[in-house]
Amino acid sequence: MGMWFPHLHVASAFSAHYGVARPEELAETAAGQDAQILACTDRDGLYGAVKHVLACRAHGITPVLGVDLALLGATPPRSSEGQGVRGPGTVRGASPGGGAPRRDTASRGRSASRRVAPSFGTGPGRRRPVAPRVVGRVVVLATGHNGGAGYAALCRLVSAAHRAHDRSAAHPVGLTPEQIARHVHRAARGGEPGLVVLVGPDSDVGRLLARRHYRAARNALSRWQARVPPGALVVETATHLAPQGAPLSTGHAVRMYEIGHQAGVPVVLSNAVRYAHPGQAVTADVLDAARTLMSLDELAGAERGVLQPNGQGWLKDGDRMARLAHEITSAADQGATGPAGLLADTHHLAQRCALDLQEDLGVGRPVIPEASVLGLRGDPDRELARRCYAGLARLHGGEDWDRTVPGLNRESLRGRLERELDVISRLGFAGYFLTVGEVSDLMSAMDVRHAARGSGVSSLVVHLLGISPADPLEYDLVFERFLSPLRPNLPDIDIDMESARRHDVYRRIFERFGARRVTLMSMQNAYRSRGAVRDAGLALGLGAQDVDHVAGQLWRVPGGTLREEISRRPELAPLAEQLRDNRQMDLLVDLTERLDRLPRHISMHPCGVILSDTTLLDRTPVQASGIGLPMSQYDKHDMDPMGLIKLDILGVRMQSTLAHAVAEITRLHPHEPPPDLDTMPRDDPDTFRLISSTHTLGCFQIESPGQRELIGTMGPEEFNDLVVDISLFRPGPMQANMVRPYLNARHGWSTPVYPHPDLEEILAETRGVAVYHEQIMRIMDRMTGCGLGQADVWRRLLGSPSEGPVETAFRDGARARGYSPAVVDTVWEILHAFGSFGFCKAHGVAFAVPTYQSAWLKTHHPEAFMAGVWEHDPGMYPARLLVGEARRMGIPVLGPDINRSGECHRVEPVTPRPGTVASGDLDAGIPHTQDGAWGIRMSLGAITGISAAEVERLLAGQPYGSLAEVRSRARPSRRTLQRLATAGALDSLLRDAGARASRTDMVRFLTDRADRPAGARGAASGAQPGEEQLALPLGDVDLTSLPARLPEPSPQERVRAEMETMDIEVSAHLMDSHAELMRSYGATRAEDLLGLRSGSEVVVAGVRVSTMTPPMRSGRRVVFISLDDGSGAVDCTFFDEAQAESGEVLFAPTLLLVHGHTRRTGPRGIGIQAARAWDLSRPETLPDPRTLLGSRPAASRPPREQGPGHTRRLREHGPENGAAAAPGRVLRKAGTP
Repeated sequence: MGMWFPHLHVASAFSAHYGVARPEELAETAAGQDAQILACTDRDGLYGAVKHVLACRAHGITPVLGVDLALLGATPPRSSEGQGVRGPGTVRGASPGGGAPRRDTASRGRSASRRVAPSFGTGPGRRRPVAPRVVGRVVVLATGHNGGAGYAALCRLVSAAHRAHDRSAAHPVGLTPEQIARHVHRAARGGEPGLVVLVGPDSDVGRLLARRHYRAARNALSRWQARVPPGALVVETATHLAPQGAPLSTGHAVRMYEIGHQAGVPVVLSNAVRYAHPGQAVTADVLDAARTLMSLDELAGAERGVLQPNGQGWLKDGDRMARLAHEITSAADQGATGPAGLLADTHHLAQRCALDLQEDLGVGRPVIPEASVLGLRGDPDRELARRCYAGLARLHGGEDWDRTVPGLNRESLRGRLERELDVISRLGFAGYFLTVGEVSDLMSAMDVRHAARGSGVSSLVVHLLGISPADPLEYDLVFERFLSPLRPNLPDIDIDMESARRHDVYRRIFERFGARRVTLMSMQNAYRSRGAVRDAGLALGLGAQDVDHVAGQLWRVPGGTLREEISRRPELAPLAEQLRDNRQMDLLVDLTERLDRLPRHISMHPCGVILSDTTLLDRTPVQASGIGLPMSQYDKHDMDPMGLIKLDILGVRMQSTLAHAVAEITRLHPHEPPPDLDTMPRDDPDTFRLISSTHTLGCFQIESPGQRELIGTMGPEEFNDLVVDISLFRPGPMQANMVRPYLNARHGWSTPVYPHPDLEEILAETRGVAVYHEQIMRIMDRMTGCGLGQADVWRRLLGSPSEGPVETAFRDGARARGYSPAVVDTVWEILHAFGSFGFCKAHGVAFAVPTYQSAWLKTHHPEAFMAGVWEHDPGMYPARLLVGEARRMGIPVLGPDINRSGECHRVEPVTPRPGTVASGDLDAGIPHTQDGAWGIRMSLGAITGISAAEVERLLAGQPYGSLAEVRSRARPSRRTLQRLATAGALDSLLRDAGARASRTDMVRFLTDRADRPAGARGAASGAQPGEEQLALPLGDVDLTSLPARLPEPSPQERVRAEMETMDIEVSAHLMDSHAELMRSYGATRAEDLLGLRSGSEVVVAGVRVSTMTPPMRSGRRVVFISLDDGSGAVDCTFFDEAQAESGEVLFAPTLLLVHGHTRRTGPRGIGIQAARAWDLSRPETLPDPRTLLGSRPAASRPPREQGPGHTRRLREHGPENGAAAAPGRVLRKAGTP
């Protein structure tokens, strides 16, 4: 290998839709070339900067950081002509440098008179200019060894480039030359520039030279020289050996070299790198197509510079770059010294820009908000201790507090607190804990439900600060699992909060700490198979319909191994057939695999908030998030290395559900104290009875088929049982086969085995099975005396390549303490097998708290709880199954009503109605309960297609007495009024008016009026722009005189209308219309399955409500499908043979017919091991009922009782023959409604 070369213009894969290779691959390639310096200059941001720095450190390379920015002109173009030659990868209508590209063919040829557009909402005569044009691109590098001044200036520059784009998406990401120059001047310290501008082939100068406008190019370079301080300007030359006259040709590189020398500006050589090796050039072409929204054929026919001319944009070694230097300088008549001079200038700039990881970047140095911001006037350690002892007095100040937890006393509590405070003080983390405590206090002041999760629950300090409701001593949690002097990294204190209030909390944090100290965290969204197929199809010029058809079949199919997956998955057999016969399909698969997992775009992380001092914006570039608040361009993996303090404040729908339920209880019972979910005892027998019954739909963590099977077998009786259940139901413990031994020992089917009497105390709570991380730590400490801190360090190495020294240390320590070789061998086998398969008990406790709370609410306040579940959708099942669950609990489901519905689903009293249910009532067919019972009224927002603004106006205008009042007060659009009527929300207007007309008459009336020619309708008044206000003379219509010509909708028509307007059935179940067909097949209903023996042959059918393919211990794919048949959920399991038999119906159809055999999994658990499935909506594919189930005759079934006594009798007398009783109001505490 000859001389190494420092590449200073390199786009990584984090230049979305432009770069191909990840920083790790680029650094590895550079290290193989003996490179000592490597830059990362992503387009429009520093998205891959931290990963580049870490990859360089891993390979002993010094990093350089920069950005490839769009150069904006001062004035918009007068026409599409005379805009210069565009550089590589740009095209008319494409957003420069990534982002959301758009193809704007309509702008071509636009006249100068159209250069400005009306400014909506700014008053008459005011106009706003069109977005500035992109006149080129420049690379800006940060200089090093200046205390971080260069890197800070680079962050500020990138943030500024996004500012105008953040205000208007039409504005390109970029800066004008004057704006860049101002940043360069600000970055200069002591005459040394903090930033260096590389004017390259795609700059304004380079584009002018490509068009051979030499004088204009020289003038442009002179302006650059005048703008920036000495030493801050460099000319970049590069050649991809393109055809003469094209950008990145050798001739173009020569002209760039010459203009720099003539102007006295240093010239450096680059290769404008987009990928690591030549084989990735095709991927770059596909990315160009995705960025510009053009097929490769279209790109090939576009102007030069749009599609890369060849595959030369790779990370070439020093010898190849030296040859390019020789070619360029020889053509410029620079003689023998030319190549050496060009390479020397390049190396010199690389040395200037080399960054020191600690001095320039602050790697590994966390920074928290200033003490003054936290209101601290003294020692943070002392203030933390003061707040903790105040929390101790608040939580444990009573006389009998220590009687609730056996073995706990004030001395042990104080000792634990002092030990934690000592560790926190030694590590200097008191300010961090106070910061998190401050955020928690902000949420409490906003009345936002929140709770810590993760290993932070192990900390008594976290509990006493009010961040976690769980007392770590009560649940015997280990502080060292969270923090110890041997693990000095800043710990994560993660907080779950109400998802519905997440953005409010973020804004409050910004208000409290200030925008200079706070930003949100971002996340990189990568290509998955469906998105990759669509962009690859675009590049190939395939029809959108054909591509969508292929993409629609790739449900959770890994794109990186798409060819293999197509060949082995039975549901993809039609695609496999196309792959064999269609060359375009073969190319599509190849390109899809190339794109898989490449970064695609950036978005706001769902839970990350970054807190720091006022230097935050010097350490991370920011851009606007989707909610308008700034977010860092760095993701969660970049936080710790850059010393950025990240708070995981995760919006959890279950927390919103709990808050909604408590608010409803408070509203309905204003004179009673609301339940305090966080402080109530967690020992209610009725709650555990409900959990053990497996009627846990809607409950946190325990509603999935697998969890219902586990709790049905386990039968939790106390809170710690929930902790064990949640900890066992994880991929690791299940793959390690921890579940069965635990259950066998729990139920007395086997005797717990303890490797040594010393370990019985540690393993007793899990019946001799090592489940928790904390147990592993205690075993290591007990047998070696290493201490819990060291034990946690060892635990983290189990199952890794570094496990060997841990084994040696454990064996030596255990033998030194007198344990026999046999015991040591046995215990080590447990530790070795444990690896990463266990679960942190603190995680389990954190999850078990809302699990218990949700189950308690479902037990004692089912209507309020189910209203919250419908409103916030916290679980895995769609609304239709939850509506059915409410019905099975005897809760009336009340459809949306123009006068009674609110902005959210809410509980209201339901009284019996005399006689039959009124025609047209959405509540028809629902079992009505006795006087004083509660039902759930659906919100107006449940009707799809109605804007939030319209819902707000509809609510503000309540109550209404007529259609005319609805129109005049709420000003709904035509479509909205029709959807309200179709959904039955206007039925009450008909009833209250005593009208004889049906809902069908009203819908027809509104449709006819809306369909009249515009001239036949009155003019609308007060219409909002773009809302198509319904201009009907409704004031002339008396609902009592509305002609009654059409019957009420049939049950099937009601269901169809509800599905059309709300996506769920309210008046009946979707399967009701298939009742006759189900009887012909002898189908078994979900509610009857528990009465069958294991192995019984059955046919079941229903609406698909969930499909899962979780990881299995065997490594084989198993498909789990849950069906809702109106009486409950049926869980079906498809193994390999059943998957092959069922083929493409596995994932697509909504209605399924399944043949199989029952599989009992415990006293409350039963499922179906499927043999085959059919699409119920395609009758021509269904099997002959006479041949299914061995020609078993259709089972006769008496009609279901619909009266109010039906569910009441089930609750009072219990199930017969093992059938499940639905949980309901019988489980309420005495005295509650």
